[in-house]
Amino acid sequence: MKRHANFRHWILPMLLLLGVSAAIGQTRITGTVTDSETGAPLIGATVENVGTSNGTVTDLDGKYAITAESGTALRFSYIGYSSVEKTVGAASVIDIALSSDGENLDEVVVTALGIRKEKKALTYAVQTLQSESIVESQQPNIVNSLQGKVAGVMINNSSGAPGAASVIMIRGGTSLSGNNQPLFVVDGIPIDNSAPIGGGIGLSAQNTNNSNRGIDINPEDIASLTVLKGPAAAVLYGLRASEGAIIITTKKGQAGSFRINYSNAFSYDVVNKVPEFQTAYKQGIDGNFNPDARGSWGPAFGPNETIYDNLGNFFQPAVTQRHDISASGGSERSTFYLSASRFDQNGIVPNTSFDRTSFRLSADSKIAKNLRAGGSVNYINSQNQSTLGGSGIAETNIIGATGGGGGGTIRGLYNWPLNDDARNYITEDGKQRTLLGVENDASFVDNPYWSVYNNPTNSNVNRVISTVSLSYDPFSFLNITYRAGTDFYDEKFTSIRSAGTVIGGEEKGAITEVDRFNQITTSTLVVTGKKSLGRHINTSLALGHNVESARSTSANWYGRNFIVPTFASINNVLQNERVISAGGARRRIVGAFADFNADWKSIFFLNIRARNDWSSTLPVANRSFFYPSFSGGIVLTDLLNEIGVANGESDFIPYAKVRASWTRVGKDAPPHVLGNTYFNTTNSFTAGPRGFIANVYAFGAPALRPEFTNAFEAGVDIRLFKGKIGIDFTYYNMKSDDQILFTRVPPSASSFISYLNGGRIDNEGVELMVNARPVKRSNFTWNIDLNFSRNTSTVVELPGTLDRVEQSDASVDGFVAQGAGFLGQSLFGINGDVWKRNEDGKLLLDDMGYPQVSAIKEVIGDRNPDFIVGLTNSLRFGNFNFSFLWDFRIGGDIYNATENALVRNGLSTKTLERGSTTVFDGIIESTGEPNTQQVVLDQNYYQTILRGNGQLFVEDGSWYRLRYATLSYRIPKPLLERINVKGLEVYATGRNLILITNYSGVDPEVSSGGAGVPGTGAMGMDNLGTPSTKGADFGLRLSF
Repeated sequence: MKRHANFRHWILPMLLLLGVSAAIGQTRITGTVTDSETGAPLIGATVENVGTSNGTVTDLDGKYAITAESGTALRFSYIGYSSVEKTVGAASVIDIALSSDGENLDEVVVTALGIRKEKKALTYAVQTLQSESIVESQQPNIVNSLQGKVAGVMINNSSGAPGAASVIMIRGGTSLSGNNQPLFVVDGIPIDNSAPIGGGIGLSAQNTNNSNRGIDINPEDIASLTVLKGPAAAVLYGLRASEGAIIITTKKGQAGSFRINYSNAFSYDVVNKVPEFQTAYKQGIDGNFNPDARGSWGPAFGPNETIYDNLGNFFQPAVTQRHDISASGGSERSTFYLSASRFDQNGIVPNTSFDRTSFRLSADSKIAKNLRAGGSVNYINSQNQSTLGGSGIAETNIIGATGGGGGGTIRGLYNWPLNDDARNYITEDGKQRTLLGVENDASFVDNPYWSVYNNPTNSNVNRVISTVSLSYDPFSFLNITYRAGTDFYDEKFTSIRSAGTVIGGEEKGAITEVDRFNQITTSTLVVTGKKSLGRHINTSLALGHNVESARSTSANWYGRNFIVPTFASINNVLQNERVISAGGARRRIVGAFADFNADWKSIFFLNIRARNDWSSTLPVANRSFFYPSFSGGIVLTDLLNEIGVANGESDFIPYAKVRASWTRVGKDAPPHVLGNTYFNTTNSFTAGPRGFIANVYAFGAPALRPEFTNAFEAGVDIRLFKGKIGIDFTYYNMKSDDQILFTRVPPSASSFISYLNGGRIDNEGVELMVNARPVKRSNFTWNIDLNFSRNTSTVVELPGTLDRVEQSDASVDGFVAQGAGFLGQSLFGINGDVWKRNEDGKLLLDDMGYPQVSAIKEVIGDRNPDFIVGLTNSLRFGNFNFSFLWDFRIGGDIYNATENALVRNGLSTKTLERGSTTVFDGIIESTGEPNTQQVVLDQNYYQTILRGNGQLFVEDGSWYRLRYATLSYRIPKPLLERINVKGLEVYATGRNLILITNYSGVDPEVSSGGAGVPGTGAMGMDNLGTPSTKGADFGLRLSF
């Protein structure tokens, strides 16, 4: 009942704001905004009433409607064009032709806390995408729509499964064990973009395709998206935005005529790339055929024997459809925007899907001359049906049940011998036909078809994001804005292993149910004053207060051994076969902040920001921490004109600006880590039910201090050749010290892990943005946007004797590689098994002449790319528009755990030399003599020795990818007038059409552990995930 009460608490004030009142003293202005050179309408141009929050955007025909008082000014702006202001008089029609300047320096950018600034006045790096740029990539996950379009941003998909999570990082990572993803803000309200690490009891981080919650946001509802890249840009949001921020502004209603927009898309996807299998050898052991063996270590195929294409038969074409409809309009005082969306996506893996239904309502009303109220409410239902990924069930789960990990669907597919048709998975008596794993008792493997049809994993999320706001102007120079909002969702997760599944301890069936609840409530008050000091100095000061409360709960039920084998329910399990656990977390952050701005003649700009936070997750003595920011900018071209060095605007360099900033920002600890952590459960498979508290899971740290990052940034913004070429270059250096580490400790400490302060990470990098207009004619334009970034993240210090901090695992039958930060080396390192060597690098061999696996893991790779490039081309010819994006990532290693598993199964092409002999160049460890012994590369060598050298499974992850190409056509307006349609556009889009890479796995853009793994996550760890897809979309956009 409390959750429903929370919903009413936010929705009822929203409804009270929707009253419509008559206009008094207002003039309704309409008109068209066009390109001054070509006469073409500018779609999405901004029209705003200067000094108010009243604004709108132009439609598909460049038309707008807005209400304004006589004597006030309207500003017309569009990216790449000079802004124009017009005073409202007696005329009710104002048509505007904007002139191109390469990039509009007067365009208003939404920055931290909803503060709007002209781009020219910014003293730090930001980058803004408009709605058209976001939706043209046809990505359901808003995170993926940024790929290749923002310098300094690195994004990785976790897999090609429907609803799979994506990881986003800006300018590397500043935390070894904490969250390195940016804060997401929608209409001024922070929202949750997290992804669960695991699926609950018995499931590990690699088991399920959990979604990041940013996937709940409908891209069609977004008007613009601004990326605040560094601490200087995001410092007003406090510790939540220490990794940058993604500021989303949603679409609003427009005063004037009622408008309905409808768009749809129908998509067809196929698997993009799969691993190469060896087709020379069939099922068996040590060269002998055995129909019950799980491995392909048998004899060679005969000339007339069938080789089944189990991969090609398994992955299916996937069909997706999307429908979006919106209605907007309003009176001269009140506007509204209402939208509904339905997204249905099927996966290339049978019986997998992701569905999203969304409804959104926003309204804005001018209650009085100097008082405006607004609000919005967004309801989303997301349903994800997936399958167990990775290795399936962990070999030893939390309740002690031990299994062979055979439940992973992709693992079962990549195990299945090619002499056997995997589609034949049901025996005559209706049971699963599986690989018995005669090699050992724990090597059973489930058939992949059995897994997808009998072992489903389902997630159902109900989410509400709501906001209310009041804006009051008591004087012309003073504004008071209050904004409150909440983001809460409930996720019900179910994972079933049907009876007959060959997972150790669960052959009679098992079920996991998890109910998660998460809520973030935010309240912000900002008072802003503006004052001119003389004729040339303009100042503004914003003072504010912010309170954020977050809470989450989780209830977990696990049961095994169904009483009725065909009925999967926790109620179909005996009491002593159940485990029930629960947990929760709370955090409150209170902040006070100030933002001072000054400029002289719009030539010199100064920005001073400061914030103090009080966090409930830190000890009382360290709970309060302060961080400042100083930044400035100089428009050199205007300065030269001012002092008389230059006379007027130069055609070669019409604009040049330099900027610099220094910022210190903090980060607190996760909730409830000051004390020891215990497991609280109600049963442990005992004869009688009982409750108990398990051993310490993690040692607490009662004296934790906050992390701090000191960041320096400098940049230059230049326009060349009458603004036809724009160049924006940024250099940054960030030092993050006093790391809050969550690291493993020796078993003698009686705990797995512990929290402690210590360590430093340095990030250094450059970003380059280039935009150019090679051609601009009345019937043909060509625009180019280039984004380049390079970042290095180095672990400079670690506490005590630590030489590394491990972050994520990719385990394959006992051999493990981990994402890890290494002292003096990369934060994105790979920690893995290696062969033993002496100080001179010579192999230390056993007495038989084989290499030996070292007991000490070493750094075997660096997942951080050397640089990232995104290149977008946009061409318009008449009513045709064609755009495409090339995405390049050069460097960065991938640990191919999938290939390691294929070697284990005998299906890897690395095993084709089986049975041959070789002499390893090394030293016999017991004698110290050079090796001369010839050894056979047999099944044991590949499975227990070769797989123990992780360096053999590290590959270069470079790629060149045609991320998308889209062609659209706008139906001429005279044809539409006959059917009373305002606009109609049809389009076709291709996604991932070209992938050029030397990586042997499915896709070098991979993060097998999803988006919930802390630190640098599981980026670059390829462990039996669903392959990526390529596809085509066909759709239309219709306006009435």
